[in-house]
Amino acid sequence: MPSLNYRGAEMVAIVTVLVGISFLAVLLRVYARFKRQVRFGIDDYLCFVSMGLLFAMLIELGLWCTIGGDGKHQADLDMTTMLNFGKIFLANQFTYFLLCPAIKTSIICFYRRVFTTPKFQHMTFALNTLIVTWAAGIIIACGLQCRPIKSFWDPRVDGKCFDQNEFLVVNQVFNVVIDFVILALPVPMIWNLQRAWQDKLALNGVFALGIFVCFASIYRIVVLFWINPADTTYTVYQATLWTHIEPSIGLICSCLPIIRGLFPKLRFPGGSSKQKYGYGTAPYYLSTSASHFATSTGPRSPGIDYYIKMEEGILSRPETRKETETIAYPADSKLDLSSPGGIAVRTEIDVTQDAASAKSIR
Repeated sequence: MPSLNYRGAEMVAIVTVLVGISFLAVLLRVYARFKRQVRFGIDDYLCFVSMGLLFAMLIELGLWCTIGGDGKHQADLDMTTMLNFGKIFLANQFTYFLLCPAIKTSIICFYRRVFTTPKFQHMTFALNTLIVTWAAGIIIACGLQCRPIKSFWDPRVDGKCFDQNEFLVVNQVFNVVIDFVILALPVPMIWNLQRAWQDKLALNGVFALGIFVCFASIYRIVVLFWINPADTTYTVYQATLWTHIEPSIGLICSCLPIIRGLFPKLRFPGGSSKQKYGYGTAPYYLSTSASHFATSTGPRSPGIDYYIKMEEGILSRPETRKETETIAYPADSKLDLSSPGGIAVRTEIDVTQDAASAKSIR
């Protein structure tokens, strides 16, 4: 059995560290959901699926570098190792083609929980539909790239295959375009929110980490052209490495907006709250929690349905409402406002709920 060569060992070490960090990010995401008492959504479940696929790719990489000869010169490998290389290569393609759309749709589904305006919802629904449709098409194409499919990994089988590099490059170009679209989607929404510019910058900084994912996607296109069919097992090294780096960083970035809420010291104040009460003793209590927005004497605010389930509690649009309560303090024991000796106290509260919670109370 072939041993793990130094290039393979280096690659496995790098990818193992990245997968470990990704797993930690997912664990922190779960902890943040429980701590904030926010229900798991489809974005979270897609994140869990992505983590499982990432583990599968790590296992494939380990096999690829041991029994598959990845990182070694093709001339030094026997036929059994070459057959293993081809089989694992095909399995890795299927896993990758499932993993990338899962991460992308997870991020978009998170956006849909955060920004609830109809226009944004329609845009993201269309984008998710495009990604899922493309993923289905590319997976079918992957299964049909060689006829018979056995000829993909066994050169002794007579078959017809379409150009591998063209197939992979076309898919990667699509990934790059979608990555930039996903990166740009939340930026206008964030900057239109009524929050302090420092807080907007911090939020954009979280999303801007996705720039590295875009870079990884572009660089992967470059290294795909480095593959030499005459020595595939050796020249595929960089392509293999970046095939694992790209989704690992993508999964980490998809978790950052959620786990950022675990570190309140990193936040900037998003606004101020002012309270002004009229003459009277009406006891009002206002909670600015993202999961509760109500007065002790009034009903739950209808605006809570629009709050962002991201830990910063940003609203996709501000909402203003007025609550009025009249309390009578009569001269006798009957609550009659027309009582000659009674005192009527009228309390009005205007609430503007924007980025984080109650923006102002007058």
